[in-house]
Amino acid sequence: MIATDDIRALRLCELALSLVEAKGALVPGSTLKEYRAGNLTIHYSPNTGLEVWFLRKVLTAKLGTRRLKVTHYEPGEWEEKLRELAE
Repeated sequence: MIATDDIRALRLCELALSLVEAKGALVPGSTLKEYRAGNLTIHYSPNTGLEVWFLRKVLTAKLGTRRLKVTHYEPGEWEEKLRELAE
């Protein structure tokens, strides 16, 4: 059975990924895409995965077999900010 926090983290990961893909900018000379809004920063690389920062790292998802796997998740106020930005 999947825990509620795991489901929440996966949904937030999907939101962050869609936001960085839609509004992010490619960092010159790399495969890294970055999106910044205030204290929220999202990094995505097809080689390594996804990181969300809100003054500190709050969500990390690494690339598994053709999908992202959440490896770090800290609940907090950043979640509402991410939801607002993704609307």
